[in-house]
Amino acid sequence: MKHNIVLYSTTALFLIGCSAKSNFYQLKPKAHSTYTQNSTIKKENILAIANVKIAPYLDKPQVITRINDTQIQLNELDRWAGDIDKNIQQVLTKNLSAKLPRYSVLSKPLQEPINERYTLYVSIDRFDGDNNGHIVLNGHWSLTDTKNQTFIKGKKFSYTKEITTPQLISIINAQSQLLDTLSDDISKNI
Repeated sequence: MKHNIVLYSTTALFLIGCSAKSNFYQLKPKAHSTYTQNSTIKKENILAIANVKIAPYLDKPQVITRINDTQIQLNELDRWAGDIDKNIQQVLTKNLSAKLPRYSVLSKPLQEPINERYTLYVSIDRFDGDNNGHIVLNGHWSLTDTKNQTFIKGKKFSYTKEITTPQLISIINAQSQLLDTLSDDISKNI
């Protein structure tokens, strides 16, 4: 009898856990209304964005929020719709395509047999928001001349944004805005 009660209790808890539906989110590029995608690849000015490196705490399917300086929260029912590092790479590619019209900006790995002239590397150490509306993006980027295998320049970055409604969708929208700020910074330094 005790065995049946345990079995039924376990099954009931499992079914309750399964009944909750997850929410899925993506970061988005800034809408560039004046930009139209040029379908011609300029082979002399190809800028390839390497796979974005993210801090291990971010490499999760759950959306991460920060409780305080030392504690983070995995939001079990709020998840990224895919790999967050790939989403960041995609957003940077689209943002930089609009901001650098003389370049063909592509994401690595390249699907076509193309030799890029420049490679942009981005590493993110912190990318989260908290319940007080404080959003942070920290890391560094570097640009190399792939053809000559030389370092051109690099820069550490630290951006913050304050939002008045610290709901999760507002935090994610602010994170997208910080990626646009990073894109602005990179485009001004290339």
